[in-house]
Amino acid sequence: MLRYFSDRWDTVPTVWIDTETTGTRAGVDRACSIAIVRFECGLPVDSGSCLVNPGIPIPEAATAIHGIKDSDVSGACSIAEFFAHPSTQRMLLGAQPAAYNAPFDRNFVPPFGDDWTWPWLDSLSIVRIVDRYERGHGRHRLEATAARHGVKLSKAHDAESDARAAGELFYRLVPKLGDLPPGVTLGHLLRWQREQEAQEWFRFSQWLSRQPPKEAAIGNG
Repeated sequence: MLRYFSDRWDTVPTVWIDTETTGTRAGVDRACSIAIVRFECGLPVDSGSCLVNPGIPIPEAATAIHGIKDSDVSGACSIAEFFAHPSTQRMLLGAQPAAYNAPFDRNFVPPFGDDWTWPWLDSLSIVRIVDRYERGHGRHRLEATAARHGVKLSKAHDAESDARAAGELFYRLVPKLGDLPPGVTLGHLLRWQREQEAQEWFRFSQWLSRQPPKEAAIGNG
């Protein structure tokens, strides 16, 4: 990806990755569905998705969210096999990885590409700036954000639908950011995103420090 670092952000191919999982605990829970949607010049050009066998039981609470049961994945491939498949490798070739709430999905896929330390793009970071004055519980969830910005999400918690919507949101919202320099490159955007994420954590930590002990415990849970 280093060769794209100085290219305009909207000319660099991106791959939007989404997983459905057995839970939210990194290192404990695992993916049971995976999707990748490749965008070029802001448009989806290829996609791939499948159920994957997590190797552990899928809790009822997780099934209630995405509808995937143990019987659905009993004969499925592993997520490593999905990423090793030639069609997946073709989609990933030369593309910037990305997701909606990227730190979450990154925990559930195997390392790929030349440099696993390379940062991912994250449309949630952009939503938090563009929609910073929105209020209400769940306001930054993908389903709510897509509806707010006129992005079609055919089925929430379906990995391919979520990945496609995350990519479309990204290309729709980046032009609405007012504090990026003209001719924004991929490098500019990645640096801006890291700065915004650090500021977000700083604001949250400050808010948390002002809460009474009981509320602070809830907020940290």
